[in-house]
Amino acid sequence: MLTIALVDRIGSGLWASVSVLYFTYVSGLSVTQVGTLVATAGAIGIAGAPLGGRIADRFPLTRVLLAVQLLRALASLALLTTNHYALLLAFSAVGSLGDRAASVLTRLYATRVAGADRVRYQAVHRTIANVGWALGGLAAAAALALGTTTAYQWLLAGDALSFLASALLTLRCGEPPSASRIVATSKTPAPATKPASTNPLRDRCFVGLVGWVWVV
Repeated sequence: MLTIALVDRIGSGLWASVSVLYFTYVSGLSVTQVGTLVATAGAIGIAGAPLGGRIADRFPLTRVLLAVQLLRALASLALLTTNHYALLLAFSAVGSLGDRAASVLTRLYATRVAGADRVRYQAVHRTIANVGWALGGLAAAAALALGTTTAYQWLLAGDALSFLASALLTLRCGEPPSASRIVATSKTPAPATKPASTNPLRDRCFVGLVGWVWVV
């Protein structure tokens, strides 16, 4: 999974460095259109995290992550097929959903596999992810020196290929144990009843903090 994180973030670094330039110079969008596209896709993508977590509770985690990686690859490749604003917005939103879902799924994998060492695992994962972003950014900077439409398109294609490679690597990962998907038998003691979770919306400090972050 750490190798997947490296490959994934290299591709993300390629695209993040040139996405605005791609939409401006290749797709021919205005500054206002690009800003609206990025903001809207990002807002829609927020739903990817809880959606990915819910699906992973019902289906094998590695299979869900595999599907998400393929979805991200298709969304990136689809951007190469059109310059129509509505389609670019739709494909970007799908890609953003996949990005958020993949992020929470990799963290969930770490929690299930590493157990008590999950904090250390996540720290290593974050370090490797940052290295991937840096490598992708350096590669994008070299391509930006060319400043051609073809260079921008190849960077987007590289992003899609990184997701395909991540999907292939995911096939080699074992399925981590999941407490929510363990079948109980007659010999298995019933789990202790958990206390009802506190509604975060009743926490004034939490609501105030979220509101402040949203405004900022």
